[in-house]
Amino acid sequence: MASTHVLHQHPFTPFDELPSGDVGSFRAFPMPESMLPTELTNEFRHRVGTRPLETQQWLPSDSETNSTIAMKLKLLQKRRNEVVAFLEGGEEVAQEAAELVATFAGSTIQSRGVDALVEAALLVADDLIVMKRTGEGQLVVVAGVVCSPSRWKVESKLGQDMMAVHAPVARYAEHVGGAVDTTMNRLRTDQPMIRSNWTIEDHCALFQPIAPSEPLVNDPSMLWVRMERQTLRVLPLTGGSLFTIRTYQQPITEYVARGKDTAQTLHSLIKRLPDDVAKYKSLLHYRAQLLEWLEPYTK
Repeated sequence: MASTHVLHQHPFTPFDELPSGDVGSFRAFPMPESMLPTELTNEFRHRVGTRPLETQQWLPSDSETNSTIAMKLKLLQKRRNEVVAFLEGGEEVAQEAAELVATFAGSTIQSRGVDALVEAALLVADDLIVMKRTGEGQLVVVAGVVCSPSRWKVESKLGQDMMAVHAPVARYAEHVGGAVDTTMNRLRTDQPMIRSNWTIEDHCALFQPIAPSEPLVNDPSMLWVRMERQTLRVLPLTGGSLFTIRTYQQPITEYVARGKDTAQTLHSLIKRLPDDVAKYKSLLHYRAQLLEWLEPYTK
C-alpha cells in the first residue's frame, strides 16, 4: 500500500497535505531544556518519570502556541471526526476538565460536554484527554481532543484503562504498567504532575495519526526529534483525571546543535534501545545509519 504521507518541512501542516503559503522562514521552537531526555542507567528501562509541577506552570505559552492553536482550529473545522472522540456518560468529566483549562487560560466556557472540551482545546496548545473513574475504581478514557497524535488515533483509546491505552508500547506493562496505575491513583487534587517523552520520526507533522507504510527518507539528517510534555491533573468534583500532551517537533540537525552533551545522550539512548522498543519509536530502520551520523556530534 502506498504511503499517504506527503513530505514537507512544516510541523503545523497535516501529514497528508502540502503547506499552503510561504513557510520557508519557519524555524522550530527549541524544546525546553527540562524536557530533554536524560540517561539514568546503562540499561534501557521505561520509567514513569513524573515530578510535581507548579500549578501556574501547568499549560504555558510559547512562540509556537498560536501556530498550534491555528492548526487545531483548521483540523476541528475540516477533520473533526479524526481529532475528537467521546463516550456517552463522559459529559460531566469533560465539562469539568474544560472549565479547569479555561480558568487557567483566563477564559470561560460557553458549551457543554464534549463541545466544552473542544472549546477549551482552542485556548491552549496542548491536547486534552479526559479519564473517568469506573465503579470498579479504574480510570478509563471517555473523551479527547487530540490534534498532535504520534501515529495513533484518539478514537481507538475510548473506554480503555492506562494499561490498554499503552498496549502498543513495547515493554510498557512489564516495566511501568503497575507504577503508572499507582501514580494515577495517588494524584492529589492540588498537585499536577509532569513528565516528558521522546521519539524520532521521519515526518515532521504534529498531526500524524497513522504510521507510514514504508520509510520516508534516506538521509538521517532529514529526521525529526519529537518531544511530548505531558501533565496529569485530578478533576476534584467528578473524581476523573485530565491528561494533557504538548508536542514539539525539531529537525535533528537543530537538536544536536545544542551541543556535545545533548548529542551524546541521544546517541547513547538510541544505541541501547531493544529492537522492539526501537521499532515502536520508529527508529529500528534508521538506527545503524543514525548512530553513524550522530558520531561526529558526540566528539
